[in-house]
Amino acid sequence: MATNHVERAYRAWPILIRRAKAKRTIEYGALAEKLGIHWRPVGNILGVIQDYCLDEKLPPLTILVVNKGEGTPGVGFVAWDVDDLETGRKMVFDFNWSLLPNPFSYAQNGDTELSLARRLVKAPQSSAEIYSKIKVRGYAQIIFRKALLMTYESGCAFCGMTFEEALDAAHIIPWSTASASQRLNPSNGLLLCSTHHGLFDAGLMTVDRTNRIRYFDPDAKKCVYTNADRRLTIDLHRQRAFMPKDSKYWPSEQSLIYLETKVAWGDLG
Repeated sequence: MATNHVERAYRAWPILIRRAKAKRTIEYGALAEKLGIHWRPVGNILGVIQDYCLDEKLPPLTILVVNKGEGTPGVGFVAWDVDDLETGRKMVFDFNWSLLPNPFSYAQNGDTELSLARRLVKAPQSSAEIYSKIKVRGYAQIIFRKALLMTYESGCAFCGMTFEEALDAAHIIPWSTASASQRLNPSNGLLLCSTHHGLFDAGLMTVDRTNRIRYFDPDAKKCVYTNADRRLTIDLHRQRAFMPKDSKYWPSEQSLIYLETKVAWGDLG
Protein backbone atom coordinates (compact mmCIF):
# COMPACT_ATOMS: atom_id res chain seq x y z
CA MET A 1 0.00 0.00 0.00
CA ALA A 2 1.36 3.43 -0.95
CA THR A 3 2.26 5.77 1.90
CA ASN A 4 -0.37 8.46 2.44
CA HIS A 5 1.77 11.54 3.07
CA VAL A 6 -1.34 13.74 3.29
CA GLU A 7 -2.72 11.67 6.17
CA ARG A 8 0.64 12.07 7.90
CA ALA A 9 0.54 15.81 7.18
CA TYR A 10 -2.84 15.85 8.92
CA ARG A 11 -1.17 14.40 12.03
CA ALA A 12 1.92 16.60 11.75
CA TRP A 13 -0.04 19.85 11.39
CA PRO A 14 -1.15 20.21 15.06
CA ILE A 15 2.36 19.30 16.25
CA LEU A 16 3.83 22.18 14.25
CA ILE A 17 1.04 24.53 15.30
CA ARG A 18 1.79 23.82 18.97
CA ARG A 19 5.47 24.51 18.33
CA ALA A 20 4.60 27.80 16.62
CA LYS A 21 2.49 28.87 19.60
CA ALA A 22 5.32 27.91 21.96
CA LYS A 23 7.81 29.74 19.72
CA ARG A 24 9.99 26.65 19.46
CA THR A 25 11.52 24.54 16.69
CA ILE A 26 11.51 20.75 16.47
CA GLU A 27 14.12 18.36 15.07
CA TYR A 28 13.31 15.98 12.24
CA GLY A 29 13.88 12.96 14.46
CA ALA A 30 11.64 14.30 17.20
CA LEU A 31 8.83 14.95 14.72
CA ALA A 32 9.23 11.46 13.30
CA GLU A 33 9.04 9.99 16.79
CA LYS A 34 5.83 11.87 17.57
CA LEU A 35 4.35 10.57 14.30
CA GLY A 36 5.54 7.04 15.03
CA ILE A 37 7.49 6.75 11.78
CA HIS A 38 11.08 6.59 10.54
CA TRP A 39 12.69 10.00 10.03
CA ARG A 40 13.30 9.52 6.28
CA PRO A 41 9.69 10.19 5.08
CA VAL A 42 9.46 13.37 7.15
CA GLY A 43 10.68 15.43 4.19
CA ASN A 44 7.75 14.21 2.05
CA ILE A 45 5.29 15.15 4.78
CA LEU A 46 6.82 18.58 5.17
CA GLY A 47 6.66 19.02 1.40
CA VAL A 48 2.86 18.65 1.55
CA ILE A 49 2.62 21.26 4.32
CA GLN A 50 5.13 23.57 2.66
CA ASP A 51 3.21 23.49 -0.64
CA TYR A 52 0.00 24.33 1.18
CA CYS A 53 1.58 27.30 2.95
CA LEU A 54 3.06 28.57 -0.30
CA ASP A 55 -0.23 28.19 -2.19
CA GLU A 56 -2.20 29.93 0.53
CA LYS A 57 0.48 32.61 1.08
CA LEU A 58 0.89 31.67 4.73
CA PRO A 59 4.03 32.03 6.88
CA PRO A 60 6.54 29.21 6.24
CA LEU A 61 5.39 26.81 8.98
CA THR A 62 7.90 24.09 8.04
CA ILE A 63 10.75 26.46 8.92
CA LEU A 64 10.31 25.13 12.46
CA VAL A 65 11.59 21.65 11.56
CA VAL A 66 15.37 21.61 11.81
CA ASN A 67 18.36 19.32 11.54
CA LYS A 68 19.82 18.01 14.78
CA GLY A 69 22.70 20.10 16.03
CA GLU A 70 22.42 22.60 13.17
CA GLY A 71 19.17 24.41 13.87
CA THR A 72 18.43 24.85 10.16
CA PRO A 73 15.80 23.32 7.88
CA GLY A 74 16.72 20.54 5.44
CA VAL A 75 17.53 20.91 1.75
CA GLY A 76 13.87 20.53 0.77
CA PHE A 77 12.91 23.76 2.51
CA VAL A 78 12.27 26.46 -0.12
CA ALA A 79 9.52 28.51 1.51
CA TRP A 80 11.83 31.20 2.89
CA ASP A 81 15.32 32.61 2.47
CA VAL A 82 17.60 30.33 4.52
CA ASP A 83 19.92 33.28 5.07
CA ASP A 84 17.17 35.04 7.02
CA LEU A 85 15.62 32.30 9.14
CA GLU A 86 15.02 34.66 12.06
CA THR A 87 12.51 36.78 10.13
CA GLY A 88 10.72 33.71 8.76
CA ARG A 89 10.40 32.16 12.19
CA LYS A 90 9.12 35.40 13.68
CA MET A 91 6.36 35.43 11.05
CA VAL A 92 5.43 31.87 12.00
CA PHE A 93 5.52 32.63 15.73
CA ASP A 94 3.42 35.80 15.38
CA PHE A 95 0.74 34.30 13.10
CA ASN A 96 -2.61 33.32 14.66
CA TRP A 97 -2.72 29.69 13.52
CA SER A 98 -5.81 29.00 15.64
CA LEU A 99 -7.85 30.74 12.94
CA LEU A 100 -7.09 27.92 10.51
CA PRO A 101 -8.63 24.45 10.62
CA ASN A 102 -6.39 21.52 9.80
CA PRO A 103 -6.24 21.72 5.98
CA PHE A 104 -5.61 17.99 5.63
CA SER A 105 -8.58 16.76 7.65
CA TYR A 106 -10.08 15.08 4.59
CA ALA A 107 -7.24 12.53 4.80
CA GLN A 108 -7.60 11.67 8.48
CA ASN A 109 -9.34 8.38 7.70
CA GLY A 110 -6.92 7.40 4.97
CA ASP A 111 -8.60 9.12 2.03
CA THR A 112 -6.37 10.43 -0.74
CA GLU A 113 -7.01 12.76 -3.66
CA LEU A 114 -7.23 9.68 -5.89
CA SER A 115 -9.70 7.81 -3.69
CA LEU A 116 -11.94 10.87 -3.47
CA ALA A 117 -11.73 11.38 -7.24
CA ARG A 118 -12.79 7.77 -7.78
CA ARG A 119 -15.71 8.31 -5.43
CA LEU A 120 -16.71 11.38 -7.44
CA VAL A 121 -16.65 9.43 -10.67
CA LYS A 122 -18.65 6.58 -9.18
CA ALA A 123 -21.23 8.89 -7.60
CA PRO A 124 -21.16 12.47 -8.97
CA GLN A 125 -24.15 13.28 -6.76
CA SER A 126 -21.79 13.02 -3.78
CA SER A 127 -19.81 16.05 -4.92
CA ALA A 128 -21.20 18.38 -2.23
CA GLU A 129 -20.47 15.85 0.52
CA ILE A 130 -16.92 15.32 -0.74
CA TYR A 131 -16.37 19.07 -1.09
CA SER A 132 -17.39 19.53 2.55
CA LYS A 133 -14.40 17.39 3.56
CA ILE A 134 -11.90 19.61 1.76
CA LYS A 135 -11.13 23.06 3.10
CA VAL A 136 -8.44 24.02 0.61
CA ARG A 137 -9.18 25.05 -2.97
CA GLY A 138 -5.85 23.71 -4.22
CA TYR A 139 -6.62 20.17 -3.05
CA ALA A 140 -10.18 20.38 -4.34
CA GLN A 141 -8.77 21.32 -7.76
CA ILE A 142 -6.44 18.31 -7.67
CA ILE A 143 -9.38 15.99 -6.95
CA PHE A 144 -11.51 17.65 -9.64
CA ARG A 145 -8.74 17.22 -12.22
CA LYS A 146 -8.22 13.55 -11.34
CA ALA A 147 -11.95 12.94 -11.75
CA LEU A 148 -11.98 14.62 -15.17
CA LEU A 149 -8.91 12.66 -16.27
CA MET A 150 -10.88 9.50 -15.52
CA THR A 151 -14.15 10.54 -17.13
CA TYR A 152 -12.53 12.04 -20.26
CA GLU A 153 -10.02 9.17 -20.49
CA SER A 154 -7.16 11.68 -20.34
CA GLY A 155 -8.01 13.51 -23.55
CA CYS A 156 -8.65 17.19 -24.25
CA ALA A 157 -12.33 17.72 -25.02
CA PHE A 158 -11.44 20.05 -27.91
CA CYS A 159 -8.40 18.55 -29.63
CA GLY A 160 -8.08 15.08 -28.09
CA MET A 161 -4.48 15.63 -26.95
CA THR A 162 -3.54 13.09 -24.27
CA PHE A 163 -0.34 14.39 -22.65
CA GLU A 164 -1.56 14.45 -19.05
CA GLU A 165 1.13 16.95 -18.07
CA ALA A 166 -0.58 19.54 -20.29
CA LEU A 167 -4.20 18.78 -19.38
CA ASP A 168 -6.21 21.07 -17.09
CA ALA A 169 -9.51 20.79 -15.27
CA ALA A 170 -11.58 23.74 -16.48
CA HIS A 171 -14.63 24.77 -14.48
CA ILE A 172 -17.59 25.86 -16.59
CA ILE A 173 -19.42 27.73 -13.85
CA PRO A 174 -16.41 29.39 -12.16
CA TRP A 175 -15.27 28.33 -8.72
CA SER A 176 -16.14 31.77 -7.31
CA THR A 177 -19.82 31.47 -8.25
CA ALA A 178 -20.30 27.68 -8.31
CA SER A 179 -22.31 25.99 -5.56
CA ALA A 180 -20.79 23.39 -3.25
CA SER A 181 -22.27 20.62 -5.40
CA GLN A 182 -20.92 22.17 -8.62
CA ARG A 183 -17.33 22.83 -7.55
CA LEU A 184 -16.29 19.18 -7.78
CA ASN A 185 -18.97 17.73 -10.04
CA PRO A 186 -17.50 16.49 -13.36
CA SER A 187 -20.60 17.81 -15.13
CA ASN A 188 -19.41 21.33 -14.33
CA GLY A 189 -16.08 20.79 -16.01
CA LEU A 190 -14.20 20.14 -19.21
CA LEU A 191 -10.82 18.48 -19.49
CA LEU A 192 -8.82 20.78 -21.76
CA CYS A 193 -5.22 21.13 -22.81
CA SER A 194 -3.57 24.29 -21.52
CA THR A 195 -4.02 26.12 -24.84
CA HIS A 196 -7.72 25.39 -25.16
CA HIS A 197 -8.24 26.03 -21.46
CA GLY A 198 -6.91 29.56 -21.97
CA LEU A 199 -9.11 30.13 -25.02
CA PHE A 200 -12.12 28.72 -23.17
CA ASP A 201 -11.59 30.93 -20.12
CA ALA A 202 -11.16 33.94 -22.40
CA GLY A 203 -14.57 33.21 -23.94
CA LEU A 204 -13.13 32.57 -27.41
CA MET A 205 -14.07 28.89 -27.58
CA THR A 206 -16.99 27.01 -26.10
CA VAL A 207 -19.29 24.02 -26.59
CA ASP A 208 -22.97 24.08 -27.45
CA ARG A 209 -25.89 21.85 -26.46
CA THR A 210 -25.01 19.35 -29.19
CA ASN A 211 -21.48 19.02 -27.80
CA ARG A 212 -20.02 20.80 -30.79
CA ILE A 213 -17.10 23.19 -30.46
CA ARG A 214 -17.72 26.82 -31.31
CA TYR A 215 -15.07 29.43 -32.07
CA PHE A 216 -15.81 33.15 -31.98
CA ASP A 217 -14.23 33.97 -35.36
CA PRO A 218 -14.90 31.03 -37.71
CA ASP A 219 -14.55 33.19 -40.83
CA ALA A 220 -11.14 34.54 -39.78
CA LYS A 221 -12.28 38.15 -40.00
CA LYS A 222 -11.18 39.39 -36.58
CA CYS A 223 -7.59 38.14 -36.30
CA VAL A 224 -4.52 37.32 -38.35
CA TYR A 225 -3.96 33.56 -38.17
CA THR A 226 -0.97 31.33 -38.63
CA ASN A 227 -1.53 27.79 -39.84
CA ALA A 228 -1.06 26.58 -36.27
CA ASP A 229 -3.64 29.11 -35.06
CA ARG A 230 -6.17 27.81 -37.58
CA ARG A 231 -5.63 24.18 -36.63
CA LEU A 232 -6.24 25.01 -32.97
CA THR A 233 -9.31 27.20 -33.47
CA ILE A 234 -11.06 27.67 -36.83
CA ASP A 235 -10.55 24.07 -37.98
CA LEU A 236 -12.26 22.85 -34.80
CA HIS A 237 -15.32 25.07 -35.21
CA ARG A 238 -18.48 22.91 -35.32
CA GLN A 239 -16.49 19.73 -34.78
CA ARG A 240 -17.90 17.39 -32.17
CA ALA A 241 -16.12 17.63 -28.84
CA PHE A 242 -14.49 14.57 -27.27
CA MET A 243 -17.01 13.95 -24.51
CA PRO A 244 -17.02 11.15 -21.90
CA LYS A 245 -18.64 7.91 -22.99
CA ASP A 246 -21.16 8.18 -20.15
CA SER A 247 -23.45 11.18 -20.72
CA LYS A 248 -23.90 11.77 -16.98
CA TYR A 249 -20.48 13.45 -17.06
CA TRP A 250 -21.37 15.79 -19.94
CA PRO A 251 -21.91 19.47 -19.13
CA SER A 252 -25.07 19.80 -17.03
CA GLU A 253 -28.10 21.89 -17.91
CA GLN A 254 -26.98 24.57 -15.46
CA SER A 255 -23.50 24.60 -16.99
CA LEU A 256 -24.86 24.93 -20.51
CA ILE A 257 -27.12 27.79 -19.47
CA TYR A 258 -24.10 29.53 -17.97
CA LEU A 259 -22.13 29.06 -21.20
CA GLU A 260 -24.95 30.51 -23.28
CA THR A 261 -25.17 33.60 -21.08
CA LYS A 262 -21.37 33.99 -20.98
CA VAL A 263 -20.79 33.76 -24.73
CA ALA A 264 -22.11 36.91 -26.38
CA TRP A 265 -21.11 36.05 -29.95
CA GLY A 266 -22.66 33.87 -32.63
CA ASP A 267 -25.54 31.44 -32.64
CA LEU A 268 -25.01 28.45 -30.36
CA GLY A 269 -28.22 26.75 -31.40
